[in-house]
Amino acid sequence: MRCQRCGEREAVVRVKLPQDQDGTERILCSVCVKELAKTYQETACPSCGMTRQHLLHIRKVGCATCYSFFKEEVDGMIRQLQHGHTKHYGSRPEEESVEKRLSQQLSRLKEQLNRKILSEDYEEAELIKQQIVDVEEDLRHV
Repeated sequence: MRCQRCGEREAVVRVKLPQDQDGTERILCSVCVKELAKTYQETACPSCGMTRQHLLHIRKVGCATCYSFFKEEVDGMIRQLQHGHTKHYGSRPEEESVEKRLSQQLSRLKEQLNRKILSEDYEEAELIKQQIVDVEEDLRHV
């Protein structure tokens, strides 16, 4: 049987190409398989230029786009690290303390107050100021 890509040489292998979404197999000669493999490995991320071959060698992504561009490879690496899982089921961080949560809320309210004053929205600023007083009172009791 002839190679389905070049039609010149004798086909020796059946392959499923990643770009064929329907999962059909092609029967190819050894030369075409080598050419396609080289092209496949040299495919590069459009954002950072990292190639598939380099990604698989260093086992680290180059940028955020690599996660989606090389999804199959990244999922495979994660599966290896997570013993077959693609989601992390490890421990969770400790819950935030009430004091830390109130401090963050106070910071956000102060930022909102400054924006309202700059935009001369004094009625809203007064409401936010009252919320700040309430949060500061809560902080004193923690």
